[in-house]
Amino acid sequence: MVNNDEREKSLKFSLLDGIFASINLGFTQSYITPFALLLKATNFQIGILNSLPQFISSFFQIPSADIVEKLKSRVKIIANSVYLQGISWLLISFLAFLNSHFAFLIFLFLLIFHNSFNAFATPIWQSLMSDTVEKEKYGRYFAYRGRVLGFITLIANFVAGFLLFLFSENKILGFFLIFLIAGISRIISGYFISLMTDFPIKVIPEKRFSYYSFIKRLPESNFVKFTLYVSLINFATYIVAPFFAVYMLRDLNFSYATFTLVNTASTLASLLSLPFWGSYADRYGNARVLKVSGILVPLIPILWLLSKNPIYIILINLFAGYAWAGFNLCALNFIFDAASPEVRTRCLGYFNFTNSIALFFGGIIGGYLANKLPIIFPHSRLLTLVLLSAILRILVNIFLINKFKEVRKTEEIKEKELLAIVLGIRPLINLSEDIFLFFQKR
Repeated sequence: MVNNDEREKSLKFSLLDGIFASINLGFTQSYITPFALLLKATNFQIGILNSLPQFISSFFQIPSADIVEKLKSRVKIIANSVYLQGISWLLISFLAFLNSHFAFLIFLFLLIFHNSFNAFATPIWQSLMSDTVEKEKYGRYFAYRGRVLGFITLIANFVAGFLLFLFSENKILGFFLIFLIAGISRIISGYFISLMTDFPIKVIPEKRFSYYSFIKRLPESNFVKFTLYVSLINFATYIVAPFFAVYMLRDLNFSYATFTLVNTASTLASLLSLPFWGSYADRYGNARVLKVSGILVPLIPILWLLSKNPIYIILINLFAGYAWAGFNLCALNFIFDAASPEVRTRCLGYFNFTNSIALFFGGIIGGYLANKLPIIFPHSRLLTLVLLSAILRILVNIFLINKFKEVRKTEEIKEKELLAIVLGIRPLINLSEDIFLFFQKR
């Protein structure tokens, strides 16, 4: 039985870990591709940079459950992995001063090193948090946590953008500072993880299963069908995702300040909408809300095709942050619902591995096609890649969105009605129905 005092203490240290992890995220997530451009990376190299680390690191997720079962300590494994991630960012910060054609290759190696330990620790951390948070509070808690930490990420992203703006005449020093702060922050977050309560993990040998056995159950397994759906949506997304930064900085000639504002819009919308998504997920089920937000995802690249105006692009990213907030929150919470504690680390590892492989192939194919596709839209071949991503997202929804179902009892609601609610058009539908009934009676 988990002691409530231990649970609260552990959640406090987890929040402190999250604060410094969010600083790290805000200082790095939007600036990997700009740093690669500073190192004179080509489109194909950027595709490699955003996919190869995902691919190699994904293999570190498969053995995570077996290692946890042997070592019996999730907290120690996570903390040491986080320390190594922090060290990798410290090394990357000094890479800014290396004036060599090998700089990109070293950057790629360090990102692979960082992502490998991050990938290894992620399912273990998710498993630990699923045992730390009470099951009936998953939606509300993770929405609250995401909102708090998201605001910190937002502020950190602004500060990093401001530093690059401040050192626009000396970009090398600007990137050195933001990656140095990121590394120090990640090491501090590892310290707070080490203070969390190491709740014991249940080991049931007969419930062990291989990744091959996991995939082989696709025809009958609800969870594997869900994994395939999420992974293919991310594959379709990642064909173009690494190139939005290239499109804005190189094709549209946005300043770092404008680039930061665009990325911040997405984060802000995500933060403000997380409580909304969390409450509806708890009420109507993670699978149902995931499907509704999944329908919104293909609209994002279509909207990118309509205008190059910076204000319009900021508005697009507001919508993107809103849609992806619901999708990502419910995808994680669905795993917590669907997988029992004894197999949760293994299921999370296999889910993350499948998703990482999809991201890898998405990035590789996108990097190859970025210079091969015809120019359909004026001034940029990358917009053809955006259109392809939209088409693929639509196809994934058509063929897979109804293949998995909710695993817990929830309030009933039609998905069309829920979609109207999340789009904010339910009052208009009610009004049109009232008008129709009025004239029908007349």
